[in-house]
Amino acid sequence: MKKSLLMILIMLMFPLYGGDSIKDEDRESLSQLLNDLTGAAPSKKLNDIKVWPGESSIRVAIYPDAKVKYKYNLLKGDKDDRIYIDLISVDAEGFALPDVKYDSFLKGIRLGKKDNGIRIVLDTGKVESYNVMEMEEPWRIVIDYYGKKAPEPQKTVDSKPEKKKKTVVIDPGHGGKDPGAVVKGLYEKDVVFKLAQKIKELSAKYDDIEVKLTRDKDIFLPLEERAAIANTMNGELFVSIHANAFSDKNIGGVEVYHLDNTRDNYTDKLAMVENKISDTNSLLNTILVDMTMSYFVKDSLNYATTLGISLKENLKPYNVKVRGFKKGALFYVLVGARMPSLLFEIGYLTNAQERKLLQNDKYIEMLAKTLLDSVRQTVKAGVQNESK
Repeated sequence: MKKSLLMILIMLMFPLYGGDSIKDEDRESLSQLLNDLTGAAPSKKLNDIKVWPGESSIRVAIYPDAKVKYKYNLLKGDKDDRIYIDLISVDAEGFALPDVKYDSFLKGIRLGKKDNGIRIVLDTGKVESYNVMEMEEPWRIVIDYYGKKAPEPQKTVDSKPEKKKKTVVIDPGHGGKDPGAVVKGLYEKDVVFKLAQKIKELSAKYDDIEVKLTRDKDIFLPLEERAAIANTMNGELFVSIHANAFSDKNIGGVEVYHLDNTRDNYTDKLAMVENKISDTNSLLNTILVDMTMSYFVKDSLNYATTLGISLKENLKPYNVKVRGFKKGALFYVLVGARMPSLLFEIGYLTNAQERKLLQNDKYIEMLAKTLLDSVRQTVKAGVQNESK
């Protein structure tokens, strides 16, 4: 019986008389069935699974060794939920699951065989929304799961009031094998890292601000890791720092963007950004319906506005202009951060004047102090993060 079925499948896949060949999608389905019947081994391997669990969210990145077909679903339970991701024609023989603490929104990870492939199951708390997208270089699947944050514990009458520091996570863009813009031997990754270090150093003088860095050395971090790291650090503001470059060497200035998923002009915005996402339409469709991001738009704009106004004043002696600071955009590096988020473009390496300034210690210190002062000012003005 099996032999007869195989013969039929082979004849369907390879017509004998030169007629029109079957459709590609039908041929693929027949190939899948043929593999099942013959017991053919999956052609792809699972290389890695990275997980960043937070108090009320999880980011998962799945790395097969090539682009694969997959499907996923959310299964609701009475108390907890679970999500599965099936990778088609993928083998996980000998693969070890990541060592993750299951004491937050993530309750467990399981891996097993499923038809001609594998199934990854994540046991979680109650999921309110989730996003799934594909990333390039290397190809991977990135999934965000969002739940409701547990209420803060009530203070007792006898407890002494403590001044809580604002946790600011600074993300020096690029790093390691990714230098960013390179102009006349100056690397973007080095410039932004120097500024990040200065921000952290000066923050010791601020009793109401604590600064943490997504990277404290010259290492490569994929885009999806940066916001995820900020979440695991329980950040209350996320600032990703970058430098610009342009073909016109006369173009210059600094810019401040805030994450905003409430506008309708993302196609143009995305064209400006190195998101490295397989399908930008898929990105838009998933993120635009994720209302959890909208919680932080107003606060993000408040931080951006205060920083922009401060920069306009402090940059005057250097004759550097602020190109804009109320720019809402969908930078993927900010997506998934459960906090107000900014992207700070600190100048153009292709502009000779700004390139020289970005190598000046006093100028770097001015930028660092401007950022810290603007955070303090915004907080004192009454930024509330009730949704965190």
